[in-house]
Amino acid sequence: MIKARSSTLRTANAETPTGTIEFKCIRINLKKVSTFEPDESHIDSLIEFDLKIGEQRLKDLKAEVRQLNGTDFQSQPLEVGNTIGYNGPWNYEEFQEFCGRYYRDVIGTTGMGQTISRGERHLVERIAIQLHRSEEINLPSVALSTNPQPRRDGVR
Repeated sequence: MIKARSSTLRTANAETPTGTIEFKCIRINLKKVSTFEPDESHIDSLIEFDLKIGEQRLKDLKAEVRQLNGTDFQSQPLEVGNTIGYNGPWNYEEFQEFCGRYYRDVIGTTGMGQTISRGERHLVERIAIQLHRSEEINLPSVALSTNPQPRRDGVR
């Protein structure tokens, strides 16, 4: 994959800051540590990633995702929580799309999608599946003038 070295996309009239999300891993079925409201009818998972904005790299960020158990993992809605570990400028809609695609690709390639679609209740808890992928995300223009800081309290 070819990536631009610049942290901005330039147009004739404006600059759009970008960052690179480096997806690393997804942890499946995290009922005991999820911050979503407890609900046995859902599969709660955690996507782990790094974020690079310009020369700054923020490591070990996370986002929770939730899917209704017993539904088609490829087509049914996926709830994506806020980013854990980063509180800078963010494009939630684009991030949600990237997380959904990443989740569906991981679940599909591992065969776990059939288990979720059948509504099986006894999924292995906390299994980690690594699939490295990079996505370039457009950030709000304030990202050019701010210094993104990682959150140390783990709060979303």
